[in-house]
Amino acid sequence: MGRATKEKKYAIIDVETTGGMHHRDKVIEVAIILTDGREIIDSFQSLVHPERSIPYHITRITGIDDDMVADAPRFYEIAKDIIEIMDGAIFVAHNVKFDYNFIKEEFKSLGYAFNKKRLCTVKLTRSTMPGLRSYGLDNLIKHFDIEVDARHRAYDDTLATWKIFKTIISDMDDSYHVNQLINEGLDASILPRGMSMDEMHATPETPGVYYLCNEEDDVLYVGKAKNIRSRLFQHFRNLSRKSTKIYAMVHRLHYKETGSELLALLLELYEIKRLKPELNKALRRTDYNYALYLYENAAQGKPRLILNKNNKANDLKYQKLKLYSSKGHAESSLQELLLHHEICIRHAKSRATEFACYCEGSCEEVLHKSQEGVEHLLDQVKHEFERDFILILPGRNPEESGFVMIHENSFWGFGYVPRDTTLSSREEWNDYVNYQFWYPEASGLVHSYRSKHRCKMIYLD
Repeated sequence: MGRATKEKKYAIIDVETTGGMHHRDKVIEVAIILTDGREIIDSFQSLVHPERSIPYHITRITGIDDDMVADAPRFYEIAKDIIEIMDGAIFVAHNVKFDYNFIKEEFKSLGYAFNKKRLCTVKLTRSTMPGLRSYGLDNLIKHFDIEVDARHRAYDDTLATWKIFKTIISDMDDSYHVNQLINEGLDASILPRGMSMDEMHATPETPGVYYLCNEEDDVLYVGKAKNIRSRLFQHFRNLSRKSTKIYAMVHRLHYKETGSELLALLLELYEIKRLKPELNKALRRTDYNYALYLYENAAQGKPRLILNKNNKANDLKYQKLKLYSSKGHAESSLQELLLHHEICIRHAKSRATEFACYCEGSCEEVLHKSQEGVEHLLDQVKHEFERDFILILPGRNPEESGFVMIHENSFWGFGYVPRDTTLSSREEWNDYVNYQFWYPEASGLVHSYRSKHRCKMIYLD
């Protein structure tokens, strides 16, 4: 084993839980072995009172029942011990995502942001010992001929994982392979100047917006992510044309957590419009060159939807309905509206563009019906949402909730409110709006998110 690997500390950990979902279930036992890769330096183990009953099938697997944890400490009572033994160590587990997510969730419930470099022994054994029938812990215990007294008890599983880990890394010539696994395949040598691997690992695994800056701290690129840390590793692991340019120019990193993906999308939109970063292209424009207009064509007895340049001359001739930053976006949006509302293309016009027709050649039969569809479409376009409401979202910490405010049937802004605060009027909600802006894209982001996620809404009368 190489010298650099020997200097590291590894906290090998196993948890037993009330189930397999870290957002719902709780830890009932935890064990940690602290090692330098050669010898055990320290260890910790404890049953944990989960503050709920333990399901029968979990008791059958682990042997841990409600009576055994009745007098055990709650997680908050052992949290300090876990932090102290893991200080400066790499989090190691067999199928590390499972154990890490449970520990992280327990600390999150206490208002503490748990963040560690981590190493998965499943990936380690698979990459160094290809061809085994299985890389599950049971099979590796048999393969390495390890004696285990109580399988599915935290300390015994941790001890078995430690023996497997020690055997593998003791046969390695250097630390490069381990470092590659810890750093998710990212080589520290390709990070931009001024940025370190420790800084990358210290970023949170939460939704938010990140800012890549030059030496003068000018923002060059703004991006959003469901997982800030994972997205940044992806940025520099895959050196695309954009990543190569970022590598050459970027020296500093900043980020803001948002608590939810939707608020990350909205904050990214706001920041790109505000800062106009050099390396952002798609959302940077604040001019809207195209508009959807309504033309009441009395001669033909039907209303007409027209896509045209957004200018004063057209504003005088038609009623402006909606703005777009590009012709392509405008035409794709109108095409979607026509099909969704079953509208004949004789109700729409855009220079040198042919739209797909809902009527499929039988336009006369549905022309009157589609005229009614136009009226419904107009109502939707003029009023982007059916009514005013507050969309409740996760906050940046357990003590708050995020929210989006829809006012006068359009996107108004977003912010954060303490969980224990009761608000009843739109004026009270408005006091907590942190970001208020108007860009046509914002309402679309809210519509799209609502169509894919079940969200709590508070209607404003």
